Amino acid sequence: MHPFTGIRDHRIDGKDRVVIPSAHAQAIQAGSGGRLYLVPSPRSPMVEAYPAAKFEAMAAEQVPSRFEGDQSERRLFFQTAAEVELKGPGRITLPQRLLPYFPAGEVRIAGMNDYLELWDPATWDRHVVQAAGAFPLPGGPGQGGEDRG
Repeated sequence: MHPFTGIRDHRIDGKDRVVIPSAHAQAIQAGSGGRLYLVPSPRSPMVEAYPAAKFEAMAAEQVPSRFEGDQSERRLFFQTAAEVELKGPGRITLPQRLLPYFPAGEVRIAGMNDYLELWDPATWDRHVVQAAGAFPLPGGPGQGGEDRG
């Protein structure tokens, strides 16, 4: 599967759908039959979006032992996951319970190599750009260079 890179901003439409960038959507369609798993992050205020093949490989590595270790992270990961399918030109419908992550009705889709992160753009700016101690590059997010869907 091709690496997911870059960032794109897309508006959530009136049916709670958001467009996945076309190169990413094509890779998800080819490698995972157009299926994604959306999982709220336990460490950041965003949603992780795993192509089904990646999610299923991660799941296969999780051979639980009910007698060993803390199961809370495994529980959070699997019990909060929602499977969605690409429809039409690469749109997914966001589950109602995930919409509060995007209060302005916009989603910043950020590539993370083998999965995507879905952020509220203002939250991304605060958590990612400020945490890195960097400022947006000219033409980058907040500078008029992002794609709008």
